[in-house]
Amino acid sequence: MQLRPPPPPEKQKKVQFKFGDEVEAFHSDGWWEGAITAEHSGGKFAVFLRGSKEQIVFEEKDLRLPVQWVKGKWEPRFEQVQREKEVSVSTSLNRFINMQRSLEKTGTRPSKVAKRESSSEPKADSNCPKEVMKFTQGMQVEVTTDDDGFKGAWFAATIIEPSGEDEYLIEYKTLTNDDDTEFLREDIRACNIRPCPLEITVVDGFEVMDEVDAYYNEGWWVGVISKVLINCNYVVYFKEYDEKITFKQVDLRPHQDWLNGKWVVPSEV
Repeated sequence: MQLRPPPPPEKQKKVQFKFGDEVEAFHSDGWWEGAITAEHSGGKFAVFLRGSKEQIVFEEKDLRLPVQWVKGKWEPRFEQVQREKEVSVSTSLNRFINMQRSLEKTGTRPSKVAKRESSSEPKADSNCPKEVMKFTQGMQVEVTTDDDGFKGAWFAATIIEPSGEDEYLIEYKTLTNDDDTEFLREDIRACNIRPCPLEITVVDGFEVMDEVDAYYNEGWWVGVISKVLINCNYVVYFKEYDEKITFKQVDLRPHQDWLNGKWVVPSEV
């Protein structure tokens, strides 16, 4: 658990919220990060909460701008993203990158996705919504995990069969076992599975502050464009790891959230 002082009132100025805005919403006695997905009458807004993967309608008074406690002071969240100076590599991502470099030298893959023992009593997940999508055998999907070093990434997979209540055995399409002889299989909760995102053609390229998915280490990672370079290259900021990495446009796609059975773009592209 991390501790920080409450944001001062002067950091929460009156703003006109709109579709696509990143916000914090007061829910269940705490502030939850999310994005506005719809504007309603009466000063109400639908917000997609990424932590619980659900959409809830809030009054304007229950929303605030995201701020971060950085080196002993409060700053707007994306103020850091817009800076051009180098940021320090976070410890967690540094370990992950070093691990990947080591794996590339040895020709092995991470063991974190080794198949877990299936159980007739899947572990309860407080972040899972009560109603989840049903999947069928052979369906092409993407799956995610909250494991350290992989949080926020989505990996392509195929549904093999149901393995329990709201749980499925999947086979990864890019992750293989240690000797590269077969693709890894794993039991995954249904709330951590989604259909493959819609293909969105980006004609004029991305802009600063666009939310994107970046293809890196065999998965799609959520980030924000922090700088536009020449020759269709972009610097992407990954909030989860406080790191910036340069990508070609071909390795980026507009970020989408799977919400109530449909794809939602959290911000204008």
